[in-house]
Amino acid sequence: MGLAITIFMYVIFFIFQTLYIFVPLLSVKGNRYKQKLGFEQGMTILIPAYNEENIIKNCIQSILHIDYRKYEAFIINDGSSDNTMELLKSLLKLEKVNKKKANKLAHKQITAVYQSARFPQIFVIDKANGGKADSLNAGIEYAEYENIVTLDADSSLDVNSLQVINSAFRDENAIAGGGMVHIGQAFHGDYTNPKPKLSIRNLMKFQFIQYLANFYLYKITQAKFNALAIISGAFGIFKKSALFEVGGYRITVGEDMDITMRIQKLIKTKYPEKKILFIPEAVCFTEGPESFRDLFKQRIRWQKAFIDCIIIYGPSLFTKFGIGMSLFLIVDALILGTLTAFPTLIIPFIILFSGQGPYLALMLFAFSFSLGIFQSLVALTITQRFGYKFSKRDRIRLGLFVPFEIVTYRFLGVIFNTFGTVGYFINKHSWNKVKRHGTRHQTYREDLSDEGKVVEFTPKKSKIG
Repeated sequence: MGLAITIFMYVIFFIFQTLYIFVPLLSVKGNRYKQKLGFEQGMTILIPAYNEENIIKNCIQSILHIDYRKYEAFIINDGSSDNTMELLKSLLKLEKVNKKKANKLAHKQITAVYQSARFPQIFVIDKANGGKADSLNAGIEYAEYENIVTLDADSSLDVNSLQVINSAFRDENAIAGGGMVHIGQAFHGDYTNPKPKLSIRNLMKFQFIQYLANFYLYKITQAKFNALAIISGAFGIFKKSALFEVGGYRITVGEDMDITMRIQKLIKTKYPEKKILFIPEAVCFTEGPESFRDLFKQRIRWQKAFIDCIIIYGPSLFTKFGIGMSLFLIVDALILGTLTAFPTLIIPFIILFSGQGPYLALMLFAFSFSLGIFQSLVALTITQRFGYKFSKRDRIRLGLFVPFEIVTYRFLGVIFNTFGTVGYFINKHSWNKVKRHGTRHQTYREDLSDEGKVVEFTPKKSKIG
């Protein structure tokens, strides 16, 4: 009986992994949004910031490099206890302004709203500490435009991202969307021509490859089945009217998955013609955790967010959510436990130690290993279709690292899921902030000068992040 259940789970896992391989491989032909539109929709960028003095300058510089005119950006200082607010005042030359407020979403008290005298498209909201969700609600309240772009303070937008969003959101049924998130430490170059360069630690290469699979394989496939359950908190796009209708962000350990679930519920119950897009051509670069300790913190929080949403929304799946999303969430994410290949690596050992036969265990392990290799190769193929070229040296690095990663780093998923699930029921609200170093710099064509003007500069060593 145990063997039959194990084989059945393996078959189900294989079906999902096959979808994640062949749907992107057959459907992705390259960049769909190369041409700029003559008309620009308004975009409001919201950037929550809590104790971000190490990286806030990089964040501002990335905003200033965006190839777009009709946008505004709000940096929301969430009661930082470091020098974040002082640095913002110094860099931006802030002046207090009276800006219209919607008065539809609750949030912590706002001390003041400022506008930059140097860069009028940038605003700063200074407020009492309430967390990321609370900060986003405050930003939504002041947003002028219908299209809301949410961005983490440690993330840098590609120069063409808003142009891509502008093209993708020509679709009147688009109610929300997610962009591609790359690990910034794996890229070098300037904002106009980022290039992968994988002379980095194995921990960073692991995250780079995992992000490629999570976005280019899993999210592309889930979007085809209207099954996106998470718009990444690092980079998302929402219609302001939809955010108001669902009551804004809920204060929880995983606000990104929670808001996506509530918008999916809104689509199913009220606006069946609407949809959530995944737009891989719209790109941002984020700073990945640089230590196992910080990676552990990040992934534990992700798993807690997943468990929280399953408990809250699980009972209404299949009734208030689409069939595709319900199946992917319950079968793939919950029953199989994760969106990586580690369950197929564990199953052969279960068979082996249960005395069912070493040959069967070896066969399944070999098959699982091959599946993992093929999946990584497809992810790298899709990456190149979107215009990212790997040098010969980096192809060798990847060729050596991927087999090693499959039988080592991917097992971390077991640890993350186990500790995250148990931790949720012990203390679901605990969250240790991941340390951001702010050491991954872009080669900027422009920098923020003390004289209040833009000047040229090129750092000796530069990376996106």
